[in-house]
Amino acid sequence: MKKRIIAIFMVLFITFGVSGCRGTGSVHNENNPVKTIVDCNGRNVTIPENPERVACLYASTAHMMTMLGQENKIVGAPRGIKRDTLMLKKRPDIKNISVPFQDGSINIEELIKNKTEMVLLRRSTAASAGEIEKLDKAKIPYAVVDYTTIDELKQAIRVTGTVFNCSDKAEAYIAYCDRIITMVKNEISKIPDSDRIRVYHAVNEAARTDLEGDICSEIIEIAGGIDVSTGGGNLVTEEEKTMTTLEQIYSWNPEMFLVNEANTADYIRSDPKWTGLKAVQDQKVVNLPIGVTRWCHPGSMEPQMAILFIAKKLYPASFEDVNLSMITQTYYHDYFNLDLSEEEVLTILSGEGIRLPKGEET
Repeated sequence: MKKRIIAIFMVLFITFGVSGCRGTGSVHNENNPVKTIVDCNGRNVTIPENPERVACLYASTAHMMTMLGQENKIVGAPRGIKRDTLMLKKRPDIKNISVPFQDGSINIEELIKNKTEMVLLRRSTAASAGEIEKLDKAKIPYAVVDYTTIDELKQAIRVTGTVFNCSDKAEAYIAYCDRIITMVKNEISKIPDSDRIRVYHAVNEAARTDLEGDICSEIIEIAGGIDVSTGGGNLVTEEEKTMTTLEQIYSWNPEMFLVNEANTADYIRSDPKWTGLKAVQDQKVVNLPIGVTRWCHPGSMEPQMAILFIAKKLYPASFEDVNLSMITQTYYHDYFNLDLSEEEVLTILSGEGIRLPKGEET
């Protein structure tokens, strides 16, 4: 097994000689070249052939643009992007860009002032007639780039690649994701169902968790875990959050906690209300990595990295030869053109210190 896993990763980390961004069969206007694409809502959208000034109203669209090498075209983004240290490493002046979308509302004046050529946004924003009317009146085209599952994420990356004429890069990233996922699935298939570990995933907040079929539950399932919140129980979903109760978590009594936020992990480990749980008693409260995105999160564009990390945490004997530090360093070099130090890689894997505290983004 050892030789086979090493061989697999030698193949995984051959750097692909993906050429620069290329054209996509555009429809041209003599004075203002345009093209038509299909967005994640299945809409035919006419946009500039080579958009240079793009506002991201959803954080993950900025991350996708960065993976495609288009970060310098971002003229607007959510405030949280300014706290992402890897984004700052790619584009130090991102602290100064406009924030044209806050509390669910588009600031159309900001978009106009920044000469925005097009907007990338979520389905929830596109579903608001009032918000879309702002864009229509200003004649700013928009594309929906959104996802709730891994397959939808792949499509979102493809759409973004089409927007920026970078389909080759988009497909190379998707292929990399698929190879990691396939390798993990092959190893997990050898573990009997009776030996699978029961997991509770805290999505930032201690009582916020997964809904069956969302990207986080997919990540945990592929990694070989049993996501307890998807098996039924006391769950309330509203405003894109699925919440549960401490009483319900005690009923599930998971063997491991996976936590998206370091402060939340510390709280679960130390607060007396949680100490009766098996995972807390066994010191199995694991803080999840944060890289360009939070690896296991509804907004993650890096689910393959979360799958590998979680699988190794759950079943270390099956993945003992997987060097996460090396893989992480190579991954960010190959797909984000980031040369990270060993210390930076360890910070990513710890899930702590990779994002600036709120208030330090300006």
